[in-house]
Amino acid sequence: MNHSNWSAYIYDIHEYMRQQEALIQQLTARVNELEEKLQNTKSNHIEKVEYHFDQLKIEQLDGTLHIGLSPQDLANLDGSFIDQPKPPNYQAPLKQTIQAELNDYLHQNGTNIINQMAAECNVNMDDGYPPILIQDMIKQLPGRIAFYENEAYNEKNLQTRDDIHQFISDNVKHEIKQSLRKYMDTQRSKGE
Repeated sequence: MNHSNWSAYIYDIHEYMRQQEALIQQLTARVNELEEKLQNTKSNHIEKVEYHFDQLKIEQLDGTLHIGLSPQDLANLDGSFIDQPKPPNYQAPLKQTIQAELNDYLHQNGTNIINQMAAECNVNMDDGYPPILIQDMIKQLPGRIAFYENEAYNEKNLQTRDDIHQFISDNVKHEIKQSLRKYMDTQRSKGE
């Protein structure tokens, strides 16, 4: 190899190494930038949390819900506030009370109501079918309770808790019977 070829070869290697060094610096800067972004996104900073409980659909509730407590706060709880007696004038929220009562009403009376209407409408009802109808009605209770609660406040201008409770309960029970009657009429029409 002569001297000029050797110089050109060394120059090419030198240029290649400079390019590689520039590329390494760019990649290092990019990795540092990405690591910084990752650290910033891992922070537990929450801007704003809004709870819309009227929009929640809870199929099954297990455990304890602690709103406004961080995991660190939960670790420091001694459990002294759990299972404390409720004050004597405590009243559960109206929707919750009505839903519990209507659930009980359907569980205790639903099968008899369904069988009685089936007999009146000459509809043959399989024994396994009333529980399915009852579960279907129970799933619809929150929406119907909310509908009649809105009507009680906005259209009927009911003021007392007892009046509102009675209005909602009576209307939902009436609607249950009307819906079952309509269902039985449909089943009878299909059978004819």
